Amino acid sequence: MRKVQKGSAWLITASLLVLLLSACAGNNAAPGNNGNADHPPAAPGNNSETSDAPEQVTLDLFVDQTWWPIKEWSGAVAEEITRKTGVHLNVTVATDDKQLQVMIASGDLPDLVATSGQVKRMSDPDLSLAWNDLIAEYAPDWELEQERIGVNTAEDGNFYTIRNFFSTEAEWEEYKDTALLYTGGISVRQDILEELGNPQIQSLEDLTALFQTVKDTYPDMIPLVLNPPNWHRAYFEQQFGALSGFNDVDGQLVYSLNMPAYKDMYLYMNDLYRKGFIRAENYAYKSEDQGKQLMFNGTGFAFSWTTQGSDQLTSAAKEQGGYTFVNLPVRLTDNLKIVNSAVGWQGVFITKGNKNPEASIRLMQFLQSDEGQKLALWGIEGEHWEYAPDGDYPVFKYNTMDDAERVARGAFYWGLLIGSTTTEMRALYEPDTDATRTNQVVTDETQFMPAIGLVAPDADSDEQVVLTNIQEMIKSEESKVLLATSEEAAAAAYDAMVEQANRIGLERLEAWANERYEEANAQLAGS
Repeated sequence: MRKVQKGSAWLITASLLVLLLSACAGNNAAPGNNGNADHPPAAPGNNSETSDAPEQVTLDLFVDQTWWPIKEWSGAVAEEITRKTGVHLNVTVATDDKQLQVMIASGDLPDLVATSGQVKRMSDPDLSLAWNDLIAEYAPDWELEQERIGVNTAEDGNFYTIRNFFSTEAEWEEYKDTALLYTGGISVRQDILEELGNPQIQSLEDLTALFQTVKDTYPDMIPLVLNPPNWHRAYFEQQFGALSGFNDVDGQLVYSLNMPAYKDMYLYMNDLYRKGFIRAENYAYKSEDQGKQLMFNGTGFAFSWTTQGSDQLTSAAKEQGGYTFVNLPVRLTDNLKIVNSAVGWQGVFITKGNKNPEASIRLMQFLQSDEGQKLALWGIEGEHWEYAPDGDYPVFKYNTMDDAERVARGAFYWGLLIGSTTTEMRALYEPDTDATRTNQVVTDETQFMPAIGLVAPDADSDEQVVLTNIQEMIKSEESKVLLATSEEAAAAAYDAMVEQANRIGLERLEAWANERYEEANAQLAGS
């Protein structure tokens, strides 16, 4: 049964769709105002001549991500959005990660700012207009769920954006069959598994035995390859029920280093190394391609990555060896914990100097509607996609994984300014694949705890400094645990990490986190 914390809605322990994007070059254009509220220019590409067409305006949008692929508001999707809303966007993409900070300091902000890194900074009445005020004045028919408001509410009680990549508890329940989550997973060579008689893997002991059998039967094969620099611990953290960062333990937040189960996880991984299942140099890899290549050339048996891994590895291996990969079971222990604490990603801010606040908030209302989300994320129904005959998910008529094809249409699968995660994930649904079968289990096992996601220190705060220093310390010191030559040495190295974390300020950080956690739970409940 799906486990849902009451009053909550989304995460997956790590950065879900980082895997789906490739970096793109920035745009050197500077933001500026083209048009004004009294004489708005016509939007390019809009051929509508009907008398009930909305008044048209061009708004300047600055996107605070250098890799953002949509450099111009063009293509069939963008033109259809303009036709529906009357808004054409003059897009400027950041040239570096400091550009927005300079613009804020100078007061030179365009009509709209889309950012993920400066959400708290832009949630300021001196910089941005409060959406709750704009909705009350210009879009009173727009009803937002308390969960969605709660995860975006600023310290002054207003909300200045609704970030994309978030879904409410009700949305996840409605689309649980096709909006699937993924998490840390281990994918293995199917042919080797079959040669070994398809042994059942139902516990960590079974997993250890499988790796030992592979080592004994195929001495030239690496039993387990870890995907660096992320995901290498994820599958094991989940099995031990101790996730990196803050964990809810009986209603209180505890940092992972202070959890006995987290130490057990490290000791288990060290045992895998001492048994010869993991190579020491694996921890020095800087690129995930180093690990993947071992799988493609037949050197590796198992790859610790995500539950998307089996399908992605199989697809990529077609041209590099033809191997087929399958995922290991999601649950190997009674302590399994998969937590989704995401509270959204990028948000659009309507600045104080915005030339047309009404058109801006109504654009956001349309893009957040069911019609607007499908248009922005999937494309034009009938032209770009059709509903699958067996469910509420799209079957595309173009390659949505091809940046050039997608950008040419003006669609963007990872949240075009505002939208729900469930709409995004349904676009990725493929029936009857190994990853889909695995992720259906993941979705059912996931606990939704967005309050944890709201426990984020302010930039440059004392808490942020402490948290960053602890994270950096773990990166530099964990190899002493993972590569220790005995269990005793591994345990001592782990205890040394905890001592260093306490000297840095872990106790103070946990105290702050629990104060914020109480506030976050109240915020989500609307009290």
